[in-house]
Parts: sequence; structure tokens; C-alpha cells
Amino acid sequence: MDRQLLLAVALMVLAAAGCTAVPSNNPSASATQQNSTSAAAPPAAPQAAAVSGTQRMQYAWNKAVEGIVMGGALGGPYGAGGGFVMGLLAGLFMADSHYTALNNQIQSEQQKDQQLEAALEKELARQRDLEKQVATAATGAGPSPDPPNAPAQGTNNPAQPPPVLETATVSRAPENVASLSKPGPAETAPAPFKNVEVRDVNGDGVPDLWLYYNPQKSGEITRQEEASNGDGRVNTWSYFKDGRLVRREVDTRSEGRADMVFYYDGDKIVREERDENGQGRMTYRATFEAGRLAKVEKETNGGGRPDLWVYYDTTKEGEIVIKEEKDLNGDGSVDLWSFFDDGRLARRDVSAVGLEILSKQEQLPVSTAEARQSVPGG
Repeated sequence: MDRQLLLAVALMVLAAAGCTAVPSNNPSASATQQNSTSAAAPPAAPQAAAVSGTQRMQYAWNKAVEGIVMGGALGGPYGAGGGFVMGLLAGLFMADSHYTALNNQIQSEQQKDQQLEAALEKELARQRDLEKQVATAATGAGPSPDPPNAPAQGTNNPAQPPPVLETATVSRAPENVASLSKPGPAETAPAPFKNVEVRDVNGDGVPDLWLYYNPQKSGEITRQEEASNGDGRVNTWSYFKDGRLVRREVDTRSEGRADMVFYYDGDKIVREERDENGQGRMTYRATFEAGRLAKVEKETNGGGRPDLWVYYDTTKEGEIVIKEEKDLNGDGSVDLWSFFDDGRLARRDVSAVGLEILSKQEQLPVSTAEARQSVPGG
């Protein structure tokens, strides 16, 4: 009896859902209403499509199946029947809200896609305009005419790019390390939208100088690249800040990477680094005070860290050693101290570990200052 009652209720609900009227539009009435209200108010946002009987039945049936599963799990066959009826009723009443939320989500995603496409079109248009400006400047740019108040020929103009810098030398002396010339006059100033200038200094038809200008400040060089070997391969990189040289990198082995780096502050060298073994890491570091050599750290045993420290007298001209420290076993601690007076060895101190190491050697290690004095002209 109960099963027959439940089946009858289900059939009545299905019949009522199937007879649900589908909203229809009256073209003449809607057109008349649109014409009468178009002048009074702007067009309203598009309304969500009405839920059809098929959609309503599909959603109600899905809910009924869920009700059967949940009711059967809780109350057996009777629970399954009750779950079927409850799920069917819930599906019929909730179909409108379900499909309304689904349509709103679809419309929201479509609006996002339209906004993204509009943003992409705008960016592409901006890129095309910029390419046209660059092409116009590259093809029609020539030597800029001198301004009315241009300085006379032969006078220095700090706003112009600096001249070509000399190639850095391997010498440790600050005055021969890199050119420290201040910015001087140049032949032409960079044209608008042209922040790279290529020159052939030696006139062999191969570019050997590249000047990179600051796009925010006309005529200010930020980087300079040089090919000093005449093969067109860059082996020197110079970096500038506010028109002053701050760092210079040199490739002396033609390996495509810098093995010497010089740092400057106020047109004076403050630090120098070298890769003396060509292993891709700096094994020599020198620091300067007021342009004079003050300290040198070297890696002599290939252990990956310094094992020799040499200190110089910065109050006198030349490179006069005043103290030398050496790590004999590579543990990072100083084992041997050498003190110098006017560049000559005056005293040596050794630790207990250093004494044990030196006792196994036939002779004491020669200091850097002694080695330089033994070389003619050193």
C-alpha cells in the first residue's frame, strides 16, 4: 500500500512538472513596450533565459536520485521512497535558482573574456605605435643640429658622452688599471628612441665600441662595451652611474667572461679582483685607500679561500709591504706572520701548528716582498 501511494505521488508530481508552462514572448507586445520605454530609460541588462520543462525535469530527476541514495542509506526501502519524493520536490522548486546561478556564472566568465580581449587589443595597438615611432626615429634620425646656445668648438661639455676609454691593463698600479677620464665632448648626441650607439674607432669596418645611453637622461652613458682586439668580440665592459665610472670588467683570456674586475668610487679605484687560474672564480682581491694599494688577499693552494694576506703602507708612494700573513695548512687560520721595516723583513712569528709544519720543510717559505726584491727591477 505504501509503495503504491509513493508511486502515485511521484507520477502526479512528474505530470505537474511536465505541464509547467514555458514562458513565451509576444513580439508585437514586446516591440510596443520597447518603443514606449526606449526614450524614457536606457536599455536594461539582458535577462537570464527562462528554465524549460526539460531542464526542470532533468534537475528534479537528479535530485530524486540523490534522495533515493541518501534515503536508502538511512531508512532502507521506505527511506529510499521518501528520499525520492523529497528529492523530486526539492528539484522542482530549486530548478529556477540553480539555472539562474549557472547562467550568471556563464555571463560573468564571458564578460571577463571580453575584458581580457579588449586589454590585449589595447596592448597590441600600443606596441604597434611604439614600433612605428622607433622605426621612424631609426630611419630619419641624423646628426642633431646644434642648439642656439651651443658652446664653441673645443670647449668641454660635461653633458656630452665621454670619449672612448682605453683598454684596462693587467698591471696592479691604479693609474694603469683603467681610464678614469671624465666625460668629454662627443661628435653627436643620441637621437630620440636611440639609446644604443655603435662606432668603428679604428676604421676597419668592424664595430668595436658600443655605447648605451640612459633613456631617462639624454646623453648620459650607462654602459660601454669595447672590442679592443679588432675581432669584433667584446672583451671590456664599463658601467657608469651619474656619468662616472663605477665598475669595469675585462676578459684577458678571450673566454667570453671577465677575469678581471675593477671597482671605482669618485674616479678612484677602491677594489680589484682577478681570476688568476682561469677557474671561473676570483683568486686575487686587492683593496685601495685614496687610490693606493692597502691590502691583497690571494688563494695560492687552490683550496677555494684566501691563504695569503699582504698589507701595504698607504702613507708612502709605491707598494711598500708592512706585514704579511700566511695560512700554511689551509684551515683558514694564520700560521705565519712576517713584519717588514721599510720594505725589508724585520721579524717573523709562527704559531705552534705552523712551527710543526715548518719543521718538516727544508727551508722557510719566501715572503712576497722578498720574492719581489729578488727579481731584477722588482
